[in-house]
Amino acid sequence: MDQDLKRLGNELRESREQRRNPQVTQADAAEALGLSRTALQNIEHGKIRKVSRTVRQYAEFLGWPDGAVDVVMAGGTLADAEAAEREASSAEQATAGTLEDFGLSPTVEYELRSGKTLESTVINLGPDEDDGHIIVVVQGKKDATPEEIQRVAERFRRARRHLHSIGSDRDETADSQ
Repeated sequence: MDQDLKRLGNELRESREQRRNPQVTQADAAEALGLSRTALQNIEHGKIRKVSRTVRQYAEFLGWPDGAVDVVMAGGTLADAEAAEREASSAEQATAGTLEDFGLSPTVEYELRSGKTLESTVINLGPDEDDGHIIVVVQGKKDATPEEIQRVAERFRRARRHLHSIGSDRDETADSQ
């Protein structure tokens, strides 16, 4: 835990000295937070016993995203926390107000939010639009390589022929009754 607190303190100090714009001195930061300069020095040197509310307020003062302190304490970096925040924000914006409107099951919503959409198609189940349809969304992992995406796309192209035959099979069954 001591190493984690030292790493956290170092990230906070670096953030104050290098990343914050405009830069702020240790004395100014301490004053803004209502701390003594010594207290702030202790935080930045990891000479604290635990992550306190004051430490979290300091991180917030420096512009850290929510949860960044926990990411650093778990072995990550501020850059990791910022990347996760950007990714979460992008995913949230991409799906905001859309998935909830459809009344999908939590499992389907989770899957739609967690992967990278590679392909989608709609398969009609009958000759008329109101006969129903199947919606297929093909997803791959977010960090898929181009080769992995190509493999998934090829598998889907083969499966799509079979999926589309479902609609034509239903037409023949309905016609024969």
